[in-house]
Amino acid sequence: MKFLLDSCISSFAVEDLKDSGFDVLWIPEIGKDPGDEAIIKKAFDEGWVLVTADKDFGELVFVFGKPHSTIIRLVDIPAKEQGKFLLRLIETHKNDIEKKALITVERFRVRVRTED
Repeated sequence: MKFLLDSCISSFAVEDLKDSGFDVLWIPEIGKDPGDEAIIKKAFDEGWVLVTADKDFGELVFVFGKPHSTIIRLVDIPAKEQGKFLLRLIETHKNDIEKKALITVERFRVRVRTED
């Protein structure tokens, strides 16, 4: 599993995922943020799981019908805890992550929307 982390996701999450052996690409590492449409396209074209805190990706999917890979949105998760939440999510929702799901992670709940 490989993860494309939006610029709004912390470097702590990058480190936690890499330390756990995942392939991670963080937008700030590749230069200037190219914008949401370019990010969602890159994730889809290259098979990355997109991790963001930005709700605009939902609009790109539901309103504009953009093709997408799995999108994980972290809502109000403190920067230092983002990686831990992601690692727990990978353990508990691996099948959903593999199905191009839209997953919203909040402190005390996870919502999963799949195309099935």
